[in-house]
Amino acid sequence: MFLSFLVLRDFRNYEYLELPLDRGVSLFFGRNAAGKTNLLEACYYISALTSPRAERDADLARWGKDGFSLAARVERDGGVDLCKVETLLVPSPRRRLTINDGPAKRYDLHAALPCVYFSPDDLSMVKRGSAARRRYLDSLLGRVDPSYSRELSRYQEAIERRNASLKRLRWDSSWRKTLETLNDVLVETGAAVLAKRLAIFARLSELVRETYSFIGGEECAVSYVSSIGALTDLDVAGIPIAFRSALEAAWTQERERCVTSVGPHRDDIAIDFRERTFRYFGSQGQQRSVALALRMAEARMLEDAFGKKPILLLDDVFSELDAARREKVLSLCDYGHQILITSTDPVEKAGRGFHLFSVGDGEVRREEGQQDS
Repeated sequence: MFLSFLVLRDFRNYEYLELPLDRGVSLFFGRNAAGKTNLLEACYYISALTSPRAERDADLARWGKDGFSLAARVERDGGVDLCKVETLLVPSPRRRLTINDGPAKRYDLHAALPCVYFSPDDLSMVKRGSAARRRYLDSLLGRVDPSYSRELSRYQEAIERRNASLKRLRWDSSWRKTLETLNDVLVETGAAVLAKRLAIFARLSELVRETYSFIGGEECAVSYVSSIGALTDLDVAGIPIAFRSALEAAWTQERERCVTSVGPHRDDIAIDFRERTFRYFGSQGQQRSVALALRMAEARMLEDAFGKKPILLLDDVFSELDAARREKVLSLCDYGHQILITSTDPVEKAGRGFHLFSVGDGEVRREEGQQDS
């Protein structure tokens, strides 16, 4: 699979752009704020229907426009898929998804054009708190399992309602009965979310360890840390029991603080080396390597799910890597990945040929020939 043609209309700084692409590695270079990253963002949006940089679709439309559209021609064994996303912002936000001019669902686009987005901001998955690592896991699961996002949404709604009820309980004891009902919903939805996370985690952790060893040349340990307690040897049927027990144990504290303190919304992924966490003790190079390992593992998981190699979108990642790590990342191209890279420098000394594109003033121009290091 590879992306052979990309069309942007009223997206970010692009009024209209038609962009033919090739297999292998394409490098988009230009000054800062020229629109390089917007091209990668457009690819990812068609794939995931979300932006890695913006919280609202309204932030993606060109200034003064009430919507935008994106389209991609995806070449695959045995045929072609024409994927299109039209987003309108007024009178209320809505999207129209099509593949080959027929209506499509979110999962259909995930499967037709799997993409993985790398950026220097990925360091937040290593350096910051657990929320960034949960978002990584939720994003991955939401693409490979159509039911996961629904279960997660139900769980998050139950958390909000339970927290609000805990606050009301301070002034009105009758809310205790509502809380008992909400506990049932919380345990049901939370157990479903946790079961789905654990179902993929063994494979994910194996891939993170494998790719970190390849990039960084050393071993690491990856584990799922649950706020409901140890999950070793716990089967799916035992998750609701453990969750309810954890809620009961935390009741006094939760009633005082009016916050639900246990459940998948408080869980974490621990990544350690030599029994020390990368977050506090890893060097900058080690932390970058862990972030890359998480994204490369994500790519392998998407490949497992959809049977095709995801497109790798590398947003200014090479400026953060030494030459050896650059070479290792680009060696993925040898395994059939199409790679799109942004840089302020037209020459990346990584030992691979590039298709070069200069970016500026809302236009993208193909440079003659390839850049060979």
